[in-house]
Amino acid sequence: MPAPQDAPAAAPPPLGLGVFGGSFNPPHASHLRLCAAALAQLPIDRLLVIPTGDHPLKRGDDMAPAADRLAMCQLAFADLPGVTIDDRELRRPGRSFTVDTLAQLAAEHPGRRLYLLIGSDNLAILPQWHEPARVCELATLATYPRLGHPVDAAALAALPLPPAARATVAAHVLELPADAIASSDLRARWRRGERALPELAPLVRDYIVRRGLYA
Repeated sequence: MPAPQDAPAAAPPPLGLGVFGGSFNPPHASHLRLCAAALAQLPIDRLLVIPTGDHPLKRGDDMAPAADRLAMCQLAFADLPGVTIDDRELRRPGRSFTVDTLAQLAAEHPGRRLYLLIGSDNLAILPQWHEPARVCELATLATYPRLGHPVDAAALAALPLPPAARATVAAHVLELPADAIASSDLRARWRRGERALPELAPLVRDYIVRRGLYA
């Protein structure tokens, strides 16, 4: 009688998929540092950069046209392996909600865990999002630090989230220096005549000049 064979080892779960949404108006160096940190620290093999469409919380916020923001993202992230620019929210008609994007991605990638990158300054306003509980069900929140908004025990205790969700947030805080670079500040400096902005990739600066953005 042949000797019994060991049962085959169970296949490891598939790596997750990172999701990084934002207006990218314009994309800058902090966005790239964050994506690199997420790819290095989270169990993901791909990160989707998703420029927002008709953002319910940023209407009338000096937004460059969708086609220009998409093009700037393609230039800014071109040399970062593992990053894919996803234009689904720009193609979606009407108001754009994160929960809808996550639901689409979950249906497209069954069995893969979604990791949604969120700034520590946005955690407190998560209840203002559309269907925040559903967002937390569909994706694991991976928080990146923003200057002045620490993700410490006191901040976590104050989050308007259930205990389990707070524990998940605490377990998925990206390790990278906090900074306060904001696209709104870069736009203001650009309008004051600053052109050699080190926070912008040269190809992005050239694109802004060529297209006459933020004049």
